[in-house]
Amino acid sequence: MRFPRVFLSVLLVIGGILLPALARPLAEPPPEMIGMDHDGYVVGTIEQHEHDEEAGIVPTITIHVGDVISFQNNSRWIHVVGPGDKGLLEAPGRGAMTPRTMMQENDRYTTPPWNVPGVYMITCTVHPQMNAKVVVLA
Repeated sequence: MRFPRVFLSVLLVIGGILLPALARPLAEPPPEMIGMDHDGYVVGTIEQHEHDEEAGIVPTITIHVGDVISFQNNSRWIHVVGPGDKGLLEAPGRGAMTPRTMMQENDRYTTPPWNVPGVYMITCTVHPQMNAKVVVLA
């Protein structure tokens, strides 16, 4: 029995989506790094997917001027992170993040130093529900 090409294509797409979820989890990032699961940043014990966006509660990363933030993608999904909110990137120039950084599984990224006090948002363009607030203290 031969399967139509469309059926095989659909199986490949479904397999590509589901197989990463069935694989063993990757190693946890060290405590000084911000972890990334499938749809959120893991900041300490707060997980993004447990936040209440309607109430304005998102994980908060608090640092001081001159500090950097290090991320590790400890999920099997690609993340494209940068400054912005709800999956929409802001124009470069605010904060210390580059316009966007693509991170595959186990990739690590460290921002340049954050030199301007203020409150900034970071997001993932692939997962618009993946947002975090960065508070830079003087």
